[in-house]
Amino acid sequence: IRGTNQRFLDLRVSTPREYAAWESQVRDRVHAAVARGRVEVTIVRTPVPARRRYQVAVRHDLARAYVAAARGLGSTLGISGTIALADVLRLPELLEVSEHPPEIARERVAMLRALAGALAAFDAERSREGAHLRNDMRGRVASLRRTVARIRGRLPAVAKIVRRQALERLHRLTAELTIDQGRLAHEAALAAERGDVTEELVRLASHLSALGKVLATRGAIGKRIEFLLQEVHRELNTTGAKTSDLTVTSLLLEGKGQVEKLREQVQNVE
Repeated sequence: IRGTNQRFLDLRVSTPREYAAWESQVRDRVHAAVARGRVEVTIVRTPVPARRRYQVAVRHDLARAYVAAARGLGSTLGISGTIALADVLRLPELLEVSEHPPEIARERVAMLRALAGALAAFDAERSREGAHLRNDMRGRVASLRRTVARIRGRLPAVAKIVRRQALERLHRLTAELTIDQGRLAHEAALAAERGDVTEELVRLASHLSALGKVLATRGAIGKRIEFLLQEVHRELNTTGAKTSDLTVTSLLLEGKGQVEKLREQVQNVE
């Protein structure tokens, strides 16, 4: 049994002609053990020579024709001689050899036992690889949490910069007008509020917490991880659209890089 990465289950079974009637049983057992990936199952049947049974048939009419032709040729040429059995056996197509059909009914149990062993080995190998994959994905989720924390720590400074920039723009636009300074400060505060990404960061933290919990569970979790990564990516994009701070933008790019790596890795997760 060999498996490669794929989003859905693509099962391909190759069986000997003698086992064709049992292919559905093979598929059912593999389906019960594997939910995702391209899985190739190859079953090879090698007959034991000592157990093969043959039948040899003699083409008597052909043998008689050979002997009659030989005797006629000797009479025509005036050559005397005898025809031995060994001479006849060397003649072409005199013997027809066929093999008795195998009694495959008893082989079904052995085939299914071999399949069970192969599935167990296949699952053990997937578990070994999965342990390394889980550790890698947990590390990337932890990195994303640190990125979110750093962005959150940057927010007070970003809010001050946005308010200052908004006030500077308003002052330039209203330099020749008489406008209440309190109104200007209020407009600057609204501009800062529109650029606030606190809600996005709260949702990001929630999605990352859910990711950590999913990675700690067993069973088929690949599709759940894919959904959560989609939500994380959406919040990162929304955060980036609401802020123009270079430090935050740099942190968001780091976070998106980790999400892309996780998206690649989750293709290996059932």
